[in-house]
Amino acid sequence: MSENIRPRRGDLVMVELRPSHTAATYGRVDEGIRLVLMTVRNLTRDGQIKMVSDDRGGDEAYQGRAVKFDGMLHRTGRYWLLPAAAWDVARAQAIARTHTYPKSTTPMAWESLEAARRALAEARQP
Repeated sequence: MSENIRPRRGDLVMVELRPSHTAATYGRVDEGIRLVLMTVRNLTRDGQIKMVSDDRGGDEAYQGRAVKFDGMLHRTGRYWLLPAAAWDVARAQAIARTHTYPKSTTPMAWESLEAARRALAEARQP
């Protein structure tokens, strides 16, 4: 993330997650990196991202429940800001919404940053 770009409400943020679960053998199973497109909902007084929401579910009028950005389960601490001035936010959210599991309507996270970049390329403003 560039230091001179400050987040604003309504910007998009690509968040890197590392989901894991515990198997029946009581061993931790790492599921690899997942990238989820989220919307910035609230900022701290010093301009840091405080709350985000996952707006991939439901129709376009649906707004996901805001969650604390710092306390997100499985968050690695890496994220990329996609300013609303440089991106068509509605188009990017629609792309993320249509990126689903096979034979399902459930939105799926991207498995690599490169795959997310390719998918979201058409939402970038010229």
